[in-house]
Amino acid sequence: MAYVLGCELPEGLWFQVAQDVWVKPLEDGSVRVGMTDPAQTRAGRLLTMQVRVGKTVAVGKNLATVESGKWVGPIPAPLPGKIVEANPVVLNNPNIINRDPYGEGWVLRLQPTVTFDQWESMGLVTGPVAVEQYREKLKAENLTCLRCADVIEED
Repeated sequence: MAYVLGCELPEGLWFQVAQDVWVKPLEDGSVRVGMTDPAQTRAGRLLTMQVRVGKTVAVGKNLATVESGKWVGPIPAPLPGKIVEANPVVLNNPNIINRDPYGEGWVLRLQPTVTFDQWESMGLVTGPVAVEQYREKLKAENLTCLRCADVIEED
């Protein structure tokens, strides 16, 4: 796991740094897509999520819409494809993204219409290249990542 200004950047994921989305290839050829740690930090506590399963999207087009107390916006598609599944955990409680953006907080599963060898030409990066691009971006934005804490109710 790499960390840049408190932001987690897990190894094995691909990042579209400009759009703050991540991609995880799955064995069946589909991919999981989610918001990055910097994206959830900027948005604040997430309140609602909308995803339309079955929708076909082009790169950069809206995969999902998220809303927080201070922001409403799209999650842009890092790859072209068809949305085949929405994460029911996130639909029920989008705030899970604020606590676990790369685990339980994945947003949707996409069936890409491009091959893996085309990912880099679409702006996806991984490993040290992703870490360096995030280092530059986060320093320019003066952003340090924070996670929302679980609400603990006291008696």
